[in-house]
Amino acid sequence: MTSVSLPHPRPRHRAGPLRPRRVLLVCMPWASVDMPSLALSTLVPLVAEHDGVSEVDVLYANLRWVEYVHEHTSGTIGERDYNVIARGDFTGMGEWVFSPALYPTPAPEDTPFHALAREQGADLEAPARMFGCSRGFVDELAREIVRSGPDVVGLTTTFDQNIASLALAKRIKELAPHVVTVLGGANCDGSQGAALHRAFGFLDHVVRGEAELVLVELLDALAAQAAGEDVAPLLKGISGLCWREGGRSVVNPLSGAMVPMARVPAPRFDEYFAEFHRTRACRDVLPKICVEGGRGCWWGEKHHCTFCGLNGSLMTHRSKPPERMLEEIVSAVREHRALDVVFADNILDMGYLDSLIPDLGDTGWDLRLFFEVKSNLGYRQLRALADGGVTQIQPGIENLSSRVLKLMRKGVQGWQNVRFLRDCRSLAIFPSWNFLYGFPGETWDDYAPIVAQLPNLVHLFPPDAWPRVRLTRFSPYFDDPGLGMVNEGPSGLLSSIYQESVDDLSDLVYVFDSAPAGIGRAEGEELVAGLTAWNDGHPGARLVAVERPGGLSVVDERVRGRRREFELTGAEGLLYRDLLKGRTLAALAKRAAAAGSPLGGAEQAEVVAGWVDAGLVFRDGEHHVALATGLEWA
Repeated sequence: MTSVSLPHPRPRHRAGPLRPRRVLLVCMPWASVDMPSLALSTLVPLVAEHDGVSEVDVLYANLRWVEYVHEHTSGTIGERDYNVIARGDFTGMGEWVFSPALYPTPAPEDTPFHALAREQGADLEAPARMFGCSRGFVDELAREIVRSGPDVVGLTTTFDQNIASLALAKRIKELAPHVVTVLGGANCDGSQGAALHRAFGFLDHVVRGEAELVLVELLDALAAQAAGEDVAPLLKGISGLCWREGGRSVVNPLSGAMVPMARVPAPRFDEYFAEFHRTRACRDVLPKICVEGGRGCWWGEKHHCTFCGLNGSLMTHRSKPPERMLEEIVSAVREHRALDVVFADNILDMGYLDSLIPDLGDTGWDLRLFFEVKSNLGYRQLRALADGGVTQIQPGIENLSSRVLKLMRKGVQGWQNVRFLRDCRSLAIFPSWNFLYGFPGETWDDYAPIVAQLPNLVHLFPPDAWPRVRLTRFSPYFDDPGLGMVNEGPSGLLSSIYQESVDDLSDLVYVFDSAPAGIGRAEGEELVAGLTAWNDGHPGARLVAVERPGGLSVVDERVRGRRREFELTGAEGLLYRDLLKGRTLAALAKRAAAAGSPLGGAEQAEVVAGWVDAGLVFRDGEHHVALATGLEWA
């Protein structure tokens, strides 16, 4: 793929006098309410500079929705209920809530989705009440938008934003057919965008791929159209655009070009913070700044994780220069007085560890940064993140079995993931992660040793959830049936919502049903029970090593009401320290011999076996890693 310069934001085709257009960009539910839409915030400066645009604004309808529901349920439904759906814990829940605004729909309990979701254990009390509010909300919002007089309305859609965005676009067209409707975002990538355009005739244009490459050229064409030109030749030349010719959906091929990150405008967050501060239902929410250092995934370029459907058709990694990134963050923090900064990047640019991260630490501000990272980072790398203000990360842990991780192509082993969790606890960095299972080729033999040792990990940060892996579009499992995941078609939950043909759904949805793979149901329940116990037992649990003259004192308070202490002196203390990195017994023996340790290989093996039995050391095949927190290692 090749990088290209962004189009110059000027209408280049104009036969008659220019009539500037008013543009409105809309963020519908279920985007996060605690931060602005990065997609829209980045596009605003590009649109605002265009000669064919007289005014551009951003409407945070996701915040409006929280406020609307809060008022229409007398304060009983609010931001917390919104977030349960926005997290995507249950496939299609957010789409179902807005389905009455798009389709003729019966009472919530009479819908096919309701029955399927109940069978799968979903809590539908709050969503059902929201279901009853969505049609009125969309109608009210559409009328307000039409009264404001926009010429172009653009909507962004990712995950469960489809139905809400479609419903609003449809109602706007009913009220004001002259308004140009444009849909873009991750849900429009590849065949999805084409399917959306075919299925929903009220969408004038669908933008596939990175909008910075398309939207300016589309605005050129719309300016030319307003001047009375034939715009078909212009529209045909826009990469990936879906448009209509004589009522027929036309899908332009994608060029494969990528946006160079150095040319992506600094995002504008003014509209979000203004709307946020007006929203009473979010008064307990701490707003965050969302920034983008890079796109794509450098690991995925080499070894695409088998289950990962992120990045869609653009996996190639590229990032902004660190000095540019620092300038954007400093400017946004000063302007909006928010210290929580979330990086939307799918993976940390490792070059930032020696550039951007230390510079952020040198600001002297009490920043709280979030990154997605790979889980084989060493202690010094995590230390650098902590010193730079990183307090929360999303590591690609996913599992603790080395063999299952190999099936995933994660490029990390189970003992490394345990080491990572230990070091996060030592450095007060909170890792948010999920434990996935149900991979083709896994067996209970992969999990039994892990489950047996889960009680020893209770002092480490547990996973947030532990679902079976889902089959998603763009993942290797989806593209290559030979990997063992059997595709059974579009998600039954989503199929029960969309009232379109099966062929369209096969091209349109992101989540698919698949035949059960990996461990069986009973084995899965045993794994889940162990992970649940870890989560329940974590509060207050600790296993910490304290430096003492001549050795270490390890304090064990992982079981409530029970305290144990282990004194590791002399050679044993050094041996335990050597296990901080994680080593095999053979490597330990070799290092001990080189250092002249009084403990021979057999004696070391006996000591380490005792520590495994006491839960002080995690064993993963031949590797052993110390579990006590509080110690540094290089």
